[in-house]
Amino acid sequence: MSSAISHHSNKIRAPDPTLSLKQALVQFEDILTDDQKQQYQTSTTKPDAASVIAFVAEIDSNKNSTARRCVAPRLHTFLQATQQFSSIVDTFVSSNPQIAALVWGGIKTAILTASNIASYFDKVTSMIMAIGKSCPTYQQFGHLYPGCVGLKRSLCDYYAVIIQLCIKIIEISKRTPVTQMLSSIWNPFEAEFKRFLDQLDEAVKDIQLQLSYASKKANADAKGLLERESRGNSAFRRHTLRFHKESRNEYAKAEQSRLDSVKRQAAELKSEIRDSLSSIDYDKPWKQASRQRVPSTAEWLQKEPLFLHWKDRWDTDILWCSGTLGVGKTVLMSNVVAHLHASREPGDIISYYFCSPDYEASLSARNIFGSLARQLLDTEIEAAENHSLQRLYEDSRDLNTAETIQFLLTHLKDDKKYYIVLDGLDECDGSEIQQVAQGIAKLCSTRVKGLKLLCTGRPGLERQLFRKIQPNCKIAVTERKVESDMDQYIATTLGRCLDEEQLKLGDPTLIMSISNALHDGSNGMFLWTRLLIEELCAQGSDNDILAVLNHLPRGLSEIFDRKLHRVRSGTTAKDAIATLQFCGVVKRSLTVMEYQEALSLSPGQTSLDSQKFPNDMNKVMRNCCGLVSVDEEDSTVHYVHHSVKQHLFSIKHSLSDEFDIKNLDQHLGLLCMTYLDFTTFRRQVAKVTEGSNTPITPIQLGITPIYRSRNDTSRMAMKLLSHRQHLRHLSARELERKSRKLFKDLEPSRLDKDLQNRDFQFLDYARSCWVHHVTDLSPADTQMWKFFSRCVDGDIILAHRPWKSTDQTDDERNDIPRAIQWLLTHGHFTLFLYYAQNESDILTEKVKLDILKNARIQDRGRFTKLIIQQIGNSLEIRKYALFNAVREGDAASVDDLLREGMDVIARVDNRTALQGAAEGGHLEVVERLLAANVEVNTPVEGKEQTALQAAAGGGHLAVVERLLEANAKVNIPDNGEGHTALQAAAGGGHLEVVERLLKAKAKVNSITSMEGRTAIQAAAGGGHLDVVERLLMADAKVNTPINREGRTALQAAAGGGHLEVVERLLEAEANVNAAASGLTGRTALQAAAEGGHIEVVEKLLEAKADVNAAASADGYTALEAAAAGGHLEVVERLLEAKAEVNPPTSGGRYALRLAVKGGHTEVAERLRQAGAVLEIIYEME
Repeated sequence: MSSAISHHSNKIRAPDPTLSLKQALVQFEDILTDDQKQQYQTSTTKPDAASVIAFVAEIDSNKNSTARRCVAPRLHTFLQATQQFSSIVDTFVSSNPQIAALVWGGIKTAILTASNIASYFDKVTSMIMAIGKSCPTYQQFGHLYPGCVGLKRSLCDYYAVIIQLCIKIIEISKRTPVTQMLSSIWNPFEAEFKRFLDQLDEAVKDIQLQLSYASKKANADAKGLLERESRGNSAFRRHTLRFHKESRNEYAKAEQSRLDSVKRQAAELKSEIRDSLSSIDYDKPWKQASRQRVPSTAEWLQKEPLFLHWKDRWDTDILWCSGTLGVGKTVLMSNVVAHLHASREPGDIISYYFCSPDYEASLSARNIFGSLARQLLDTEIEAAENHSLQRLYEDSRDLNTAETIQFLLTHLKDDKKYYIVLDGLDECDGSEIQQVAQGIAKLCSTRVKGLKLLCTGRPGLERQLFRKIQPNCKIAVTERKVESDMDQYIATTLGRCLDEEQLKLGDPTLIMSISNALHDGSNGMFLWTRLLIEELCAQGSDNDILAVLNHLPRGLSEIFDRKLHRVRSGTTAKDAIATLQFCGVVKRSLTVMEYQEALSLSPGQTSLDSQKFPNDMNKVMRNCCGLVSVDEEDSTVHYVHHSVKQHLFSIKHSLSDEFDIKNLDQHLGLLCMTYLDFTTFRRQVAKVTEGSNTPITPIQLGITPIYRSRNDTSRMAMKLLSHRQHLRHLSARELERKSRKLFKDLEPSRLDKDLQNRDFQFLDYARSCWVHHVTDLSPADTQMWKFFSRCVDGDIILAHRPWKSTDQTDDERNDIPRAIQWLLTHGHFTLFLYYAQNESDILTEKVKLDILKNARIQDRGRFTKLIIQQIGNSLEIRKYALFNAVREGDAASVDDLLREGMDVIARVDNRTALQGAAEGGHLEVVERLLAANVEVNTPVEGKEQTALQAAAGGGHLAVVERLLEANAKVNIPDNGEGHTALQAAAGGGHLEVVERLLKAKAKVNSITSMEGRTAIQAAAGGGHLDVVERLLMADAKVNTPINREGRTALQAAAGGGHLEVVERLLEAEANVNAAASGLTGRTALQAAAEGGHIEVVEKLLEAKADVNAAASADGYTALEAAAAGGHLEVVERLLEAKAEVNPPTSGGRYALRLAVKGGHTEVAERLRQAGAVLEIIYEME
């Protein structure tokens, strides 16, 4: 203890905490050659957050590099931590404000120097990646370093060792090739750098010690400030003069403590703001995608004219990049991110988000926009002080998706260009995609200029994503465009497999047959190619390889099946299959070591049995036959592609019965609970007094004498074998004691570290994730239910119960128990059942109603069924339960409620049960309700619909038929705000329903309500040409007068960009110049121009549309509408058609003004060329 105190005292007394770092930097510069010094001076700039990716992109794009893999992911973590250190080190002392730039420049110079020697560079980057795992981060020290000289010095000492390591890297790089070769024999790479790595280990320990000390000091300082303020009352200051003389020094110290405290609080606030927006690690998926890229590939997009147009101009633009499964879209986007950073201008801010199927939380719209907001506003958050910082903190707390988008929009600046790259949205649920689509539309429809959005996905995603706003540019990832990349990928990957002896050939010329077969069979699919190369590497002879080449799999499904056949016949089939199973249900990716423990578990096990551990996890991973990959940085296991999970759990194959996702999910939950109940843990927990705040860590819970590092294990086993005669008859306890003596020659620090890192690896996952695996258990499963109940009761004390957390959010309610709020948010039906059985008093009338009203859509039916099963439900509860049951199509629950005498005409939110069932298309439920003598033509209230209108709008033909049989009135007039059944069916494009309603004498030209539409107007607005044709056959009036807020059929079709419908309506003599209605109406030409639909504009002009038609009260002329939207091509065409640029009756909304306001510089310039004058606008204002 005394040495620790002395150590702290020395740190505090240090006059300059950066001294060791400065000395190392001087030594670094002394060993540089003239060329290296020039490179060093060029690299010596203080980095910002974007500098990290810019630098690694520079290395990977270096054409002189002969590396077979991209190194960006290896370097990123370490360089990111270094950049964070650089952002604060200049504040440590004022004597050398350039120290941050010198550190960054030194590291860059060393890495660039090493990159000139391929084999050496591979080892260097691997070492840097390992260093990055333990490198101190801003998250650890950012809020503690103010006022703590010891921590500052420890950080500088750490980076002093880093600079010394850089000196060694450069010294080795100077050696001749012959010297390099000889050195690698007599003094291997690991030995060359061992001293520095040991020093870094010690430096990290010292930093951890200083962090602990700094945390205690911060708390003590805060307490001291409070005490000082409490003494500052009038009674204490009666002797003011004497007080100031005696306490001047004390006051100065207190003032410094106050300033340090303010800095610490500011750093904490900034971290909380960032985490409030999103805590998702957005870098990891980018690194994983970058790791798959082969050098010199995925660069073609950057040369595409449309991409350059999107990237360089100032206007807000959307670029949609589509491609089929496995063509390399994600890898392509990872390189786009690198390119944007490498070529960024001072005003550019770049954000990116790669949806990760491995991490469910990353697939929510809230986290997507939260992460983008965090990245785009990071500079503003960092620069904020005092009131602006407090305001950011308050405004960023507990935001939903819409609020997050609004928060982002509020803080975007007009003088910045914001890049957003989104990939993998295909993996999100439909409801999340819908929210993303709405968010994109809101972002891009604002007046903030310079917002550049790039989205990728499969072709089918486009319709979902861009319903409200259309992409300005579209690029398809085709086989032709990736052909060159594919050749490079095949050559590089095969070369790497030969180098690493994964691919072994008897006849070297066979490589040409392999290369040609891969090129011819790939069809532009990198995933197929990757999987097939793995298949070829697994073959035992040239003949086996030729057999594969002669029978190439026709698609991904076939190659997956081949691999599953190999998995089943492998030597570790049981463990490999379990790995594939668990990989699909884990709540976060497990590391290899976590899998090693998980694979050894079985229900009922009472302790961790190391003898059940797979001895060779590398072999287990290999026996997954390329269907999983191991992240080389953090050793987490992932499916090689999200399509693997889809195939395993959704497609029929030879192992389908073993991939039931619900059973596997619950089985893993059982293993988690089994693990948490180990007797080892219970014995230790028994020693902790009830209510103790002492944290329980895996190390406290016992270190087993099992050495699972396989390199160490082999060395230890060899040593024991050599002493076998003396050890043969010893007891287990004595053998352990003797063994430890024999292992003294192993480095204690390394061994202890290895032990601490390897014991109870699965504990963290089991503690935090057990509850998420058991969301829908049945009490009938007694073993599972007993475990679950003990975890909830707290009997298994290590089981984390998140609803018991002390943290409270701003939107947390006080009128509903926290457990209920949590189970509602997470859809946890098992927890509901637990409370129903064991603490039923918590399920009050208010709580049940809250669940019925507020459960997530996907959980509503299950919660409703569970509530119906409870006894003593009130009439109000049963009414809401019935309504939920009919919406979900739960006929059994409806029967239960009807047997209880439930009133079938009861309304919920102005809707009857029959209307709810009809809207959902649930024929069986409709039959039940009609059998209960429900009134089929119940009048509607508010904005609701009749049952027939609801069924027609949803396109539910069978329900429409049944309702008509029950004498539903087909022409019931709408309620003033809705639609008739025919209008609803036409708007949805449901041709068969339209046919049936017309057969039932539906009025084709029914008068619309104030906000409604005729059937043909509805069909035209939706672009449903076949329905339009049918309605015209039924004598629909194409020029029906429009109401105050409506549109003619032609205006509706033009606004939607539906060219074929426009042509058909013009053929039917639609009035091309029908006036705009109401306050916000548009003529057909104005509507088409506003949407940027150039082909429709051309067609309307050809039909003599008035290019200068007057706008409605709150509308735009055609030219103004096109200018406001930034549609240059439409503007050009309208000017060609003699559109007036300065119309006298425009109410001050001139096209040029709207273009300038929207940031559409190209449109503004074209309007100026056409004579538009901005000054006139200001005069009119």
